[in-house]
Amino acid sequence: MTGLLSRAFSQPPKILGQAEASLSSYSVFWCVASHDRATQVEVANLTGLSAKTVSRVISQLGETRGGRGWIKQIPDDSDRRIRRLSLSRKGRAIHARLLKDISRFSSAVDST
Repeated sequence: MTGLLSRAFSQPPKILGQAEASLSSYSVFWCVASHDRATQVEVANLTGLSAKTVSRVISQLGETRGGRGWIKQIPDDSDRRIRRLSLSRKGRAIHARLLKDISRFSSAVDST
C-alpha cells in the first residue's frame, strides 16, 4: 500500500488532472470523500492542515468561480454560518475513477 500511495503522490497531475495538484489537494479531496458533510474546521483537524490551507484548496476544488467543481459547500441546517463539505456529482465521478485506477494498480502490483 505504501508503494501505491508513493506512486500516486509522485504523479499528481495524472491522477487529479491538474498541473498544480499538491499533497494538500489530495488530503482535502480524500478527506471530504471519506467524511461527507464535514466542516472545513473538521477537515483541517483530520488532515493536519491549517484552516487557511483547507480554505484555499476548497476554493481550488470547489464549485467556486475558477474551481474544479468537485467539492460543494452546503449550509448547515442548524447554523447557516457553517458550511458542510461534500463531493459534487463531478467529484464523485473523479473519486470513482480514482478508486478504479487504484484497484487496477493494486491488482497489477499484487500479481508481480
